[in-house]
Amino acid sequence: MDNKMLEEKLTALGETEMQMFRFMLDRPAGAILTVETDKMLAQILAEDGLAEVDGDKVVIPAEIRDAYRNMWSDELTLKWRKRNWMYKCLEAGRYLYGVMTWDVLKDLFALRYPHSDMDEVKELFASTPVFYQWFTERDGQLVLNGYEKDDYYKYLLDIQKDIPFYIPSKEEVEELYDRGCLISRESHAKLRDFIDETFSMGSDAAELKMARLYQAANDRARVNDAVEIFLSGDVEDSEKLKFPSDEAEVKFIELYMEMSRECRTRDNRGHDWYEMTAIMAEKNRAAEQEKKAPVRRVKIGRNEPCPCGSGRKYKNCCGRNIS
Repeated sequence: MDNKMLEEKLTALGETEMQMFRFMLDRPAGAILTVETDKMLAQILAEDGLAEVDGDKVVIPAEIRDAYRNMWSDELTLKWRKRNWMYKCLEAGRYLYGVMTWDVLKDLFALRYPHSDMDEVKELFASTPVFYQWFTERDGQLVLNGYEKDDYYKYLLDIQKDIPFYIPSKEEVEELYDRGCLISRESHAKLRDFIDETFSMGSDAAELKMARLYQAANDRARVNDAVEIFLSGDVEDSEKLKFPSDEAEVKFIELYMEMSRECRTRDNRGHDWYEMTAIMAEKNRAAEQEKKAPVRRVKIGRNEPCPCGSGRKYKNCCGRNIS
């Protein structure tokens, strides 16, 4: 593997894959991995040619280790960090937008790198690995994968016209990437805590359930379908959950509906139900005020040129029958 190819593969690694790579760098004889997530990360490195896997043993080849130490620099560190921030921006966009403009992607990227220009943003987008590439360019827009089917993105563009895009904070971008939902929002945290307490599953497992419910709300799932998604097993053949009482089920539905109104959705360009209601109310007020605006009439002198452009005086043209 030449240095240019190695540079591309290394700077394209996600944060967890890079952590595993650097962990293995300090173990020239290799290491025995027993945790399944670690094995998965090692397999990703092996598929990129950055590691060798033999059963549970993983090792970074000496030539890769030496080349990395000779080539890695502050400049490549920055390139790697920018790529990973692009991954997070695209992940956040997956939850917020069914279709977005290049300017919106640049606004997201500028939350961390405000001096980057559009050319850099487009280059980073083009070099994003398939795993993180949730959008495809269509008609100059960035369209969420699947939304190009039956031109659904054109429908979104039509119903969302004149609605501004919601641009999240850096913290929200990180949260959507790390958790798949916005637990920082009050109603979301309440539902997560209810799930944890009712089913005694622990906060991490409850957050995984929350991420699935958040996706269901964003996909406009019916309440009954959301309940079924929640109760279903997380892996094949795993046992379904059961509500301990009818009261618990009613409370779950109540909290889910509250959460769904605070969910940032693609149909609303990232706004939640409350924000979208306020935006539409303001648009309606502006439209009503425009209708009620008084019509200003301009008085034309009888001896002034007629505004119709005939060249005659107003009294001898359009104003001749006006007393």
